[in-house]
Amino acid sequence: MSLLINILLHGSIFAIILTVYLLIIMITFNPRIWGFSDYPKSITNSVPPQTKKEKKIGIVLSIPFFILGLGFPITLTILLKNEFGGDLDFLSAFFNIFGIFMFGNVADLVILDWLIVGTITPQFVIIPGTELMKNKEYKEFRVSHAKSHIWGTIFMALLSLLLALIVILI
Repeated sequence: MSLLINILLHGSIFAIILTVYLLIIMITFNPRIWGFSDYPKSITNSVPPQTKKEKKIGIVLSIPFFILGLGFPITLTILLKNEFGGDLDFLSAFFNIFGIFMFGNVADLVILDWLIVGTITPQFVIIPGTELMKNKEYKEFRVSHAKSHIWGTIFMALLSLLLALIVILI
């Protein structure tokens, strides 16, 4: 399988899995648990801060996300290396990892952040006590969270460099 096809196929699978996982979390748990720190300050400052219990539950829910988020691109890059007879160059390893990461990043931004939270804004994304902010502050989520994704992209690029190096060395 070529590098581009690998990125397109596995990136799409990665985006679907992450989006479904996060959507299930969003629907199942209160946004004070899964997304409190992601919301604009205009929203979070209008309600009490997260409790210790809410933070702990959020950490527990994030563990499978981070295991999948790191494990999926690393595993698929190791498999790609094996498919290439153990001879995968650093740049190909980097692009494979980063490409897969970006599929998840873009799906999160477009589907979850822009479409669901910032445009549709169903009841399950509204922090209790901020219902009157639905038509203004929640719509501003689209812009504020896009900025977070830019910083996330930079972080993913740096992380991809490190992970590519590890995959090449093993």
